[in-house]
Amino acid sequence: MNSRRLRILLVDDNKDAADMLALLLAHLGIECRTSYDGLTAVTQLAVWQADLVLLDLLMPGMDGFDTAIAMRALPGYDTLPIVALSGWDGGVERERFDAAQFSEQLNKPVQLDKLLHVIGRVTQRVL
Repeated sequence: MNSRRLRILLVDDNKDAADMLALLLAHLGIECRTSYDGLTAVTQLAVWQADLVLLDLLMPGMDGFDTAIAMRALPGYDTLPIVALSGWDGGVERERFDAAQFSEQLNKPVQLDKLLHVIGRVTQRVL
């Protein structure tokens, strides 16, 4: 059994939403770090080993699709669970979603029970 706290990297260009979700996850005993853009997130993941990434899809500059692909290219992260978060209700482009190898997708605003269920399932950790 893994006794280390679950580590989540949360990536969203909406700083207020990211910070609020990070505080909620921390309150639940999850170690959470935030990045507000894709490039910073990839750099942070290279030095801070996360168990899961919650990744906004529609960010300026490096979007969530390209960020996920860059994260998967890092040594040891080819199977890292990456959950796509999207505020856009039009769905995602299936080819880009598959190419980025997302583990799951959640639409914003995310319901806490759904988020915790997905986190538990993709990390195989009891929350």
